[in-house]
Amino acid sequence: MIWIQPEHPKHLTAILRNLADVSLSGIFPECDLSWTLFILEAAPALQKFTLSRTRHSCAKTAEDSVEKRNVVWGPSKGFKHFNLKRLGVQGFEEEDKVTNYIRLVMERAVGLKRIVLRRELPCESCHDFERISQVDEARRRRVKERLTQGSSSSVEIIVHQIRVKE
Repeated sequence: MIWIQPEHPKHLTAILRNLADVSLSGIFPECDLSWTLFILEAAPALQKFTLSRTRHSCAKTAEDSVEKRNVVWGPSKGFKHFNLKRLGVQGFEEEDKVTNYIRLVMERAVGLKRIVLRRELPCESCHDFERISQVDEARRRRVKERLTQGSSSSVEIIVHQIRVKE
């Protein structure tokens, strides 16, 4: 595990330049996700990028407690990533914040081939199963349309179950 501060990506490129697969987990759902783009900018060889927004109420141990911070960072003007092929979002919810983030990645990652959106995984400890529902075909189509609206991207979008907000 590497702990890094999202400084200017050029400073991090020496460290992250050969990364091909990155997975960030434990991101609080209320946080803006655009700060994660510093990894795309600092890791030009990155091919697979996965974010996990899963966070269950049962995770209250000292090891799992983290100070919530909304990191503010913006990508360099005109930044494009040429090697990212797959973006995954675990804990996907149909909300503007996440949709806007995915569209931002689609604009920056010009070689993107596939986006996989998955629901939040059920938690065995707190039995957090009730909030999950099957997504009907019309809802999947609506999510895909929102992501590709006004875009010329030919990216394949796979939508698995989506967590229903209560």
